[in-house]
Amino acid sequence: MNKNKRDFFNGCFPGNWVEVDVKEETKEQQRKDVATLLAELEEIKNGFERIQEKQMRLQNLMKFYRGELATE
Repeated sequence: MNKNKRDFFNGCFPGNWVEVDVKEETKEQQRKDVATLLAELEEIKNGFERIQEKQMRLQNLMKFYRGELATE
């Protein structure tokens, strides 16, 4: 372990240690209209359907590699 790590774990901070205040940025909550929310919901639904399609494809590939026949 190098000297800096050893000093850090021993609780000895180097002389050039600087504390930085982190300011939290607060976002104003924005209200969205119904049409925007429905469009976002549709996008999420489409993404979910793509995931399900990929999952089904992977299941079929696993059946193929195991020598099972997909009879669906």
